[in-house]
Amino acid sequence: MPPAIREARQPTKELMETKHTGIELMETGRVSTAIIKLALPMLAALLAQALYNMTDMFFIGKTGDTNMVAAVSLAFPLFMLAQAIGNIFAVGASSYISRKLGEKDHDEAKRTSAVSFYAAIGIGLLMTAAIFAFKEPILWMVGASKDTFSHTDNYFSVLAAFMPLAAASASMSGQMRSEGATQKAMTLQLIGIVLNIILDPILILGCNMGTAGAGWATVAGWVVSFAYGIRYFLSKETALSIAPKDFLPNKKMVADVLSIGVPAGINAMVMSISNILSNRISASYGDHVVAGFGIQMRVVSVVFMMVFALVLGYQPFAGYNYGAKQFVRLRKGFKLTLLYATGLCLSWSVILGIFGDSFLGFFVNDAKTVEAGKAILDPFLWALPFIGPQITLMVSFQALGKPLQAMVITLGRQLLFFLPLLYLLNYLFGFRGFVWAQPAAEMLNTGTAILMGLSLIKLMRDDGNHTALIRHRPPTSFAAWFRRWLSK
Repeated sequence: MPPAIREARQPTKELMETKHTGIELMETGRVSTAIIKLALPMLAALLAQALYNMTDMFFIGKTGDTNMVAAVSLAFPLFMLAQAIGNIFAVGASSYISRKLGEKDHDEAKRTSAVSFYAAIGIGLLMTAAIFAFKEPILWMVGASKDTFSHTDNYFSVLAAFMPLAAASASMSGQMRSEGATQKAMTLQLIGIVLNIILDPILILGCNMGTAGAGWATVAGWVVSFAYGIRYFLSKETALSIAPKDFLPNKKMVADVLSIGVPAGINAMVMSISNILSNRISASYGDHVVAGFGIQMRVVSVVFMMVFALVLGYQPFAGYNYGAKQFVRLRKGFKLTLLYATGLCLSWSVILGIFGDSFLGFFVNDAKTVEAGKAILDPFLWALPFIGPQITLMVSFQALGKPLQAMVITLGRQLLFFLPLLYLLNYLFGFRGFVWAQPAAEMLNTGTAILMGLSLIKLMRDDGNHTALIRHRPPTSFAAWFRRWLSK
């Protein structure tokens, strides 16, 4: 066995002393097992996030006050803003940290963790101050009316006051993933979500607090998640740090984190704008189309979350092994993730093609709405298999620290393709063009991602040490060919 490969399979002394199972899993674990173990906790967390996003609306709806329901919808951009701030450091810092851990540069990883933590809090504080300074015009701008203003204000103000905690929690979750501690990242998200779900009916209905109750239930979840993250980073379980003494930013660190993280943060806002514009166009075809479009988005979002969970499990694995120059493991991880993600999307395209009516009907018992949702869902199923490769390539570029390619795929989906096609196809072909805008955008963006993905071949090549692992006799079966393909 080549020395580089043999050495990589030996746990470092530091890992053996700290027993950091996440890093050990990325460095020495079976590749397929490592990716699945890293992905499963993220799947649980993201599915819980989907439930969390509906909880406030569900219990506010039980009040029977449509103005309160509207208020929660109007304040939703604030969630997107907090997510955007958190994404800058959850995505950007995690990519950089994983690579530094792979390079065994633990000091730089610690510094990056501390800088990201305090930067997320600092930006969150600035945003809170700006929101309160211009709160009234902001509320009118997002669409509040004289009937919804007070309800929106009650919800909006509570969330805005604690935005720094939400941003810091998102940052800590990303840093946990960067060192393979995806179970801890899952726990950080789940405890806040569960507490919010428990408190919503108590505060909204039991205490008759309305939208303010929904806000305080959400904030309580943020506080507990933040406290859990602090406890983790102050323990001996992590190789990272949030100690003030490690707040030592440098030009390369900041540039690397922001170059990957800023596009991810902007993407959260662009997606929100795209949904608003799509809703405006769908409204021209009737309220049942608006409802059908919304339900279709909820169904499809579950598939997206499953694929993202899988690829987010692969992300720290890819960054770590790229930093460690373990290119055999990196290529195998990439190919397995590509296969898993594509297979998952293909499976769901078949399932939704057969049982799409039943999934849509779960949300609403109205034949006209379900029919509209199915008319929008069916064209999208042709594009669904393209989602797996697109997300795998996007996250691979993020993990390997290639900001330009990652940005093109991240923002290109909405800005370069979907929004132009949405207006062009709707103008040319009416409703048929409207329903084909998203599928066409996904296909075009995946094609762009694949063309740029050819450069990954060079990034995933090592100095030739892996060649001794590859046998040169022709494969005699599909299984042998598959093993050969993974090892190349």
